Amino acid sequence: MADNVFAENQDYLIKARDTVNQIEDLRDDLDEMHMLQKKSAKAIAQEEKSINDDINNTLKKRKDQIAVSYDKQIDANNSKIRQIQSKKDRKKNQRMEARIESETAELKEQNRQLKIETKTLFKQNHVPGFCNSGLYYCLFSPKGMNELFKLILILAVCFVGIPGLVLVILLHTAWKEGSHSTVCILIAAIIIIVEFIIYFVIFNNTKVRHRDSIAEGRKTRDKIRANEKAIKAIKNSITKDKDESIYNLEKYDKKIKQLEREGDGISDQKKEALKLFEKETQQLIVDEIQGRRKPKLDKMREEAKKLDAKVADAEARLSELEITMTNEYETYLGKDFCTEERLSDLISIMEEGSASTVSDAIKVYKGDDR
Repeated sequence: MADNVFAENQDYLIKARDTVNQIEDLRDDLDEMHMLQKKSAKAIAQEEKSINDDINNTLKKRKDQIAVSYDKQIDANNSKIRQIQSKKDRKKNQRMEARIESETAELKEQNRQLKIETKTLFKQNHVPGFCNSGLYYCLFSPKGMNELFKLILILAVCFVGIPGLVLVILLHTAWKEGSHSTVCILIAAIIIIVEFIIYFVIFNNTKVRHRDSIAEGRKTRDKIRANEKAIKAIKNSITKDKDESIYNLEKYDKKIKQLEREGDGISDQKKEALKLFEKETQQLIVDEIQGRRKPKLDKMREEAKKLDAKVADAEARLSELEITMTNEYETYLGKDFCTEERLSDLISIMEEGSASTVSDAIKVYKGDDR
């Protein structure tokens, strides 16, 4: 068989070259078809995703539309509840204030009368008006922890704060340079002495001179303070009282309960509407979108199927040609000679008359090659 092949003429080589060209052409076609397959698969995947996105977006949009419609009604109902609640709270506060005013009126009147009596007493006994003040009693007749604390704070400011502030100002202005410690101590002592003098002058001219009136004013202030505590206790008791029945607010409560029932009804309707959407309407929407977009997708899939068939045929044809190439040519000529370029060279040698058989053409080629 080998001898017969090498005795063949140039037709054998031409057939071999044609087979090589067919294989190369088929490979190029397959490369292009494989690229088309990838593009087709990508386009189909994109179209499928687009359909799914269209379905999901449409379902979400329709579902949201249903929810929004009912949510608007729920919000409107809640707004009405808030308005009624606000009216109820205002009315309750008004009636609560009226109740507080009513239950504390007697104590407030007592305090008003006590203040008038004290003012009249001080005026009749020629006691200075500033003696009828909280600051005066805190300084000259303190009583209770609150006033004692205030007195200590005032004394600290007067006998420590003020002298200290004056010294700091002097040391940072007039006496910025040099040492004046003795003068500083002297100035601080003078300020403190002056404050003591002022305190005892006021003390002697008010509390000592008008001892009885000041003492009576102290008693009156204690009564006023006791009444104020009682007023505060009454106000706190009324404010913390959870019983609203005394304020006659039943009509507001009835309206609020009615609106709450209506709100619950709207919420139930919303749930039922969403259930119905998921049970029936949702599938109708899916079917409509798929039915509308299915022809295009089917066409793309059909074209992809046809392309797959062409690829399969081309691959089968390529396999046959490669087997033929191997069995009929490469086995005898060798793989190195089974290229389009070398086969063309061998054919040219035979066409020029330099060789009459394949064997001779190979010898000539190798001789040229050398």
